[in-house]
Amino acid sequence: MSDVARHALIVATDTYVNDGLDHLRSPGQDAVVLAGVLENPEIGGFVVDVVRNEPAHVILRRVEDFFADRSREHSLLLHFSCHGLKNASGELFFAATDTLPGRLSSTAVPADFVRRCMNEGRSRNTVLFLDCCYGGAFMEGMRTRAGGDAHVFDSFSERGFDSGRGWAVITASNAMEYAFEGTELAADHQVQPSVFTRALADGLASGAADLDADGLVSINEVYDFVYDEVRRENPHQTPSRSVHLQGDLYIACSKRRRTGGEGLPEAVREAVSSPAAFSRLGAVPELRRCLEDSDLELAEAACRALRGLVRNDVKSVAGEAARALEEVSVRPSPGSLDFGRVGQFQPEPHRRIELMGPALAHDCVPRPGDDWIRAQAVEDTVDVSVDTARPGRREGSLTLEGKAGETAVPVRVEVVPASVPTTAPPPPSLPWQAPAPRPTPPDRVPRGPVGGGPGPMAGSVPLPSPRPAQGPAPASGSVPPPAPAGSSPSPPARHSSASLKRRLAARTIDYVLAFLFAFGAVTVVGTVWTLVDDSDSSMNIMANIVATLFFLGWGVLLFLYDWLFLGHGGATLGKMLVSVRVVDARTGGRPSQRQAVRRAALFGLPQTIPVLGNLLVLIESLMAHTDPWTRAPHDRRVGTLVVRVHR
Repeated sequence: MSDVARHALIVATDTYVNDGLDHLRSPGQDAVVLAGVLENPEIGGFVVDVVRNEPAHVILRRVEDFFADRSREHSLLLHFSCHGLKNASGELFFAATDTLPGRLSSTAVPADFVRRCMNEGRSRNTVLFLDCCYGGAFMEGMRTRAGGDAHVFDSFSERGFDSGRGWAVITASNAMEYAFEGTELAADHQVQPSVFTRALADGLASGAADLDADGLVSINEVYDFVYDEVRRENPHQTPSRSVHLQGDLYIACSKRRRTGGEGLPEAVREAVSSPAAFSRLGAVPELRRCLEDSDLELAEAACRALRGLVRNDVKSVAGEAARALEEVSVRPSPGSLDFGRVGQFQPEPHRRIELMGPALAHDCVPRPGDDWIRAQAVEDTVDVSVDTARPGRREGSLTLEGKAGETAVPVRVEVVPASVPTTAPPPPSLPWQAPAPRPTPPDRVPRGPVGGGPGPMAGSVPLPSPRPAQGPAPASGSVPPPAPAGSSPSPPARHSSASLKRRLAARTIDYVLAFLFAFGAVTVVGTVWTLVDDSDSSMNIMANIVATLFFLGWGVLLFLYDWLFLGHGGATLGKMLVSVRVVDARTGGRPSQRQAVRRAALFGLPQTIPVLGNLLVLIESLMAHTDPWTRAPHDRRVGTLVVRVHR
């Protein structure tokens, strides 16, 4: 290829003035990636020129200049990456930055113009790549670029080309409907080239497009490689070609070389390299035996030789080689994984996939097809787990890539969210209420030391010592002590958690009483102050004091009010009126002075901050809904509980 001058022109347009044409993300990156590969002297060896985001008249001039003054010593490559549009007559146009969809003839690049330039040029051969399709979203994370049913081969047909002149056209899709751009990325990630151009550039750069491993990449190999890659990534896009060449056209070099049977026994190597088809066919059974050998190096050498026969040999030999490779394909057991129903946020469930077959079939790499699937190869197995963070039914696949191919394992799981019960559960027992002991069979009741009476049950919680009959009465609302032995126990006071509605009613009454107290106190003090000094300056001082106390003293007043009543009776006046009281959550008795001070401070003092403090206390009180015993956060911190007293 060194005796041919190789030139490439890349036309990329991703920005459009007209609002009817969406801006594209890929063309700019298309130009950068493809230009780098084509101008690499070890790969393409092209002299590359890039036209990016130019108006139609500039592109027309550059395309015409590109084909003019060429000779048979020139090999040309033209690449378009932009919107593809058609007019009412079905004629194809390539969009420029100033293209108006209603004025295509004067503001876009006609496909017929490009065809005429190719026909009038005198280059040895010309290759045209078209990665341009309709503008509009097709699927999540992808964008399409095409224009209806504008079939590109209708515009670049064999008609009009002189005989003997070689050219080839490869398009991103058949009717230019689904030429997809790269997946949309976040702002801090690099934009990817389109699906078609990425496959083209990767195949040339890596040499993977050199399917027969002869060191040269032909135009037909490029198409076959790009077709497979694009279809694997997106089955909705089908690249197409139209080739009219005399002989093969090579557009790149590669470092791949056809295997000569390296690593195989000499007799097998000679048979694989033999020009006689029957000798190569006879080598297949020997290669099959090498595949099953425990020596992985020998098995891999046989696998490489068989893949070469499948790719490059005649049908009879390639078919037998393909059947031999199937024997070392990855054979998972089980062939699918169903994790069933799993609770949300539960530990990730694990399943093991056993790898069956010869040693070479065990050498595989797991590739999860979805981000919620986890997989790791462990000796001759694959450990698979699933993420339980997101609820819902999910189906995905795990691909096991082996030396002789890949196998997909379906994976299913249903992550069940934490559901709210449809019926209200029974109210929880209060903290100090122990569950009722189970009845003990008569034959298991141990006899007491006196009179053969029943003794305490084994394993029961020991009761506190009985109090004397003559003693101080228990605090109102507390849990009475157990009655002395031999007497009839009096029924305990019946408590249940106070509802939020009842508690809000009690607090409203307390607020009204506190306000009336404050108003009365201010009135009395104001009256006395007026009698002592009724000057204007004195009255101003009095007004400032009253205003300060009103805004900043409300929380202090509530603190003193709650502390006074809770410390001495376990209930404020409002709580008494609605039959609720505050008790120690551990014992059910009246709260201690320390608990009363802390609870009054946590509830009252924040309200010294006008408006904001009252709002915070309201939110904190409403959080009682989240507690089994409807405790607000200040009750939880202090260790108290608001209960209703059933009289």
